This record gives sequence, structure tokens and C-alpha cells, in this order.
Amino acid sequence: MKAKPSCVAGVELAGPDSAHFIPSVEALYGRAVDDVLRGALPYSVIVRNESAAAIALFGVRFDMTGANGKKYSVIHYADSLRHPEKADLVPGAARFVCAEPLYSDLVLRQSRDIDERSRMNLENLRKALQVRASLDCVAFDNGHFAGPDTNGAFDRLARERHAESELVRKISRRSPDDVEAALLHAMEIPDCKGLARRLYKALLELGPEAAQALAKTHRYRIPLRR
Repeated sequence: MKAKPSCVAGVELAGPDSAHFIPSVEALYGRAVDDVLRGALPYSVIVRNESAAAIALFGVRFDMTGANGKKYSVIHYADSLRHPEKADLVPGAARFVCAEPLYSDLVLRQSRDIDERSRMNLENLRKALQVRASLDCVAFDNGHFAGPDTNGAFDRLARERHAESELVRKISRRSPDDVEAALLHAMEIPDCKGLARRLYKALLELGPEAAQALAKTHRYRIPLRR
């Protein structure tokens, strides 16, 4: 697998052919590379923050050519924009990212447990004719967003923030008797259905006033700018 050099200043993307790849993996894994992790390394990268700000969101894109010659891609995101003060990719820190995401989680948890489905997905990666990785986007805890953003994350996050704000405004102004209908409608709207489901759960368990109170404490992702 080849890793394309990062196009975002202050953020490094290192692939398996990098001299510091294995030492970085072992530092994050908390042990030497073992048989559980070894097979995932050819399809993995290290994202390292060399900037002066914490990274609150990043996306790594994997472009693959299957054994049948068909091209496909996937972007794996790590998002702490709702709580940027808790972002763990601080200056000098690194993160392991695998094209099979449960291996990324394995390293993050410093665990040895992986399910059979993930092993099977790894076998499919081994059959790929080509795998390439690139840094698709980065958002820092100061709101600055950068990268090619091939999947439109910047616009999607802005839409979701606006839709959540509108839902909170509507729920806060409705009479308790109207809250349920508003939430049922909102659960059909992709940009705010996650929040709507959480509020609806509160409504069912504790009542409409509780759902309204929870809406008022909702934590939005920080606004982003290019």
C-alpha cells in the first residue's frame, strides 16, 4: 500500500514503508506487533499531528482496486468536534488508522480481541490489486478546516449543525403536547435524525418536558471555516 503525502500543513501521514511506522504503531499499541495486528499493517497508516493545535476531526481515504479490477473507496473519520477540548490528537500525538476500522479500534484500545468478520474483511483487502491511502480532511480545535474533502464533510457538518439548531429551537418553543409530533417528523430528516432519536427516547422514558430540557443542553459541533 502507498500513502500519499499529506496536503495539510502540520499533519503527517505515514504508511507502512515509512521508517518510523512500526515504532509508532508499537507505541500506540502498547506492545510489540503481534500476530493479531501484523496482517493489518500493510493496509494502515499513522496520522501524526505536528501542528500547534489539537485535531478535532480527521478523515483518511483508502482507494482500492479489487481483484476484479473494480475501483472503490472508503473514508474513515474520527470526530470529536462536539467536545474539542477532549480531542486526544494533540500536538505531537499520533493515531493508527486501518482500512478495516475495527483494527484501528483494536490499537486505540490496546486490545487483542478482534472478531471473525474483521479477519474476513482483512482477507478481502489482501486480494486487492492496489490500495492507496490519503489524508482527506482535517479540522483543528480552533475550527480551521483543510484538505481536499472528497466526500463533502465540510458542507455535511454545516448542514447538520444548522438542522440540529433548528430542531432545538422548534422543540423548545412547542407545547409539551406537540413535542412528540415534531420529533417524529425530525427523525425522517437525515441531518438531525440522530439528535431527534435521542430526544424521542427521553420523551418516551421521562416525558416531553424532559426532552425539551435535554434539547436545551445539546452540545453542537464547533463551527468550521476554511
